[in-house]
Amino acid sequence: MRVKKPGRLEDIAAAALAVFTRQGYRLTQMADVAREAGLSAGALYSYVAGKEALFELALAEAQGLTPAGADRFEARGLAAAAAALVAAARSRLHRPALDAALAGGRAGPDEIRAVATEMLALLATHRRLIWLLDRCAAEIPEVASFYGTELRGRYFRDMTRFAALAAGEAEPGPATHARARALVEMAAWMAMHRLRDPAPPAVDDATAHAAVVEIMLASLAPCPADTPRSAGRAPATGV
Repeated sequence: MRVKKPGRLEDIAAAALAVFTRQGYRLTQMADVAREAGLSAGALYSYVAGKEALFELALAEAQGLTPAGADRFEARGLAAAAAALVAAARSRLHRPALDAALAGGRAGPDEIRAVATEMLALLATHRRLIWLLDRCAAEIPEVASFYGTELRGRYFRDMTRFAALAAGEAEPGPATHARARALVEMAAWMAMHRLRDPAPPAVDDATAHAAVVEIMLASLAPCPADTPRSAGRAPATGV
């Protein structure tokens, strides 16, 4: 009878998260995770039933929910795991600054600063989960619809509404759609993706986050009355 070492499931969870994030769902094999965790493939099956269960374990690890002290992970199935992820997102991914700005119809400098700071905190706090879903969601139907609609899609839509509010637009035009998406992607890179960049800028988190807030203020803050923001037209140049 194989003796299970204390804490081994936590090691497997960390290995699963690393491998799925690096290779994606389709390319990852049980043997890859076993190797990452320093186990034989046969030993790995004594902790998880198969690849789907291993991905569920990676999801749990990304959310800080790996069961401590357990010697086996009991999977629920990807559909149930995706439903739990939706529920967790609704209860844990709070966006009070953005929600309050949209509800109150306010997008001045104070609201822009608060929304930017909130977005950076969300991205930094949940970066392990976002990296995993970015890499694997499109390969797993049970997760793809949630991630594309409930998480990313809703946030992009609401940030576009916020950018339109700042610009004084009743409906966001093409330039506002582009501006909102560019700002979210910039914040994501500075809050999390720069940490995996092979040649990141030599700045700490505080400096990186301050730059995002400054750029969002410059892009979204209401223009003076005598210099309205162009709705997508480049300024004329002359010689």
